[in-house]
Amino acid sequence: MDSSIRIRVDAHVHVASADRARYPLAPSGVGSPWFRADDVGTLDLLAALDSGGVERAVVVQAVGAYGYDCAYAIDSVRAHPDRLALVGSVDMDAADPARALSVLAHEAGELLRGVRVFGVHGHDPRWLDDGRADDVWALAGDLGLNVVPVLFPAALGRLGAVVARHPDVPVALDHCGFVDLSDGAPFAAAGPLLDLAALPAVRVKVSSHVLELAAAAGDPADLVDRLAATFGAHRAAWGSDHPQTTGHTYPEMVALGRHSARRLAPADRESFLGGTALALWWPSA
Repeated sequence: MDSSIRIRVDAHVHVASADRARYPLAPSGVGSPWFRADDVGTLDLLAALDSGGVERAVVVQAVGAYGYDCAYAIDSVRAHPDRLALVGSVDMDAADPARALSVLAHEAGELLRGVRVFGVHGHDPRWLDDGRADDVWALAGDLGLNVVPVLFPAALGRLGAVVARHPDVPVALDHCGFVDLSDGAPFAAAGPLLDLAALPAVRVKVSSHVLELAAAAGDPADLVDRLAATFGAHRAAWGSDHPQTTGHTYPEMVALGRHSARRLAPADRESFLGGTALALWWPSA
């Protein structure tokens, strides 16, 4: 893949501070312990972006590291708003997550561009059905935010029901909903994800480990082509998941993103490698 092809936005990165006194860790038990390293801070992220030739990135609240304390993510974006955008998170299992979102929006101000709703803690995300999701979606719409769900495949149909009730609120599904990609193209086992294409509000974030799974089944471009054909490339966005995804350097993850998009038409490739994310998180860019 031509390394000169521009990647304007990495749609999914995390940060964690080495200053544990100012930003104490509160591990949730989700994901790897990447956040215990000393080189995963904001300046390290910017250096990684430069090493990969990536212009901007979306800092997604690291629930695995900090739970729902978004202080470091907010401060990171506040220090570099020209290159970073913020997706915060609230505890959807709490009694009133919409109130928590209101508080977060007050704390982060105009830096906040999206809210991550986390449903992979090992128990059923009942908040999809009991009104809490509807309250958060409605407030997100009022605040001009998009919603970034993290859910397993069994919950994607219920997510679709929430989205259908709030069709004007953009949604960016993390990690393609963790669907099964082991059967390879045309990815029939990914039906719970592909069915969401009927809802125009839904976008999909295609992270490095998703592309690695697709590569294990064949060519990762097969998955990107399938998503572009089903959703439209303007509803799919590449994200590295740096530094939570390990085993590859950041330039290697960038190269995988480019390689996976190599068969797309130039305009579609531009969407997948930045345009979709710009429209979601930098709408005035």
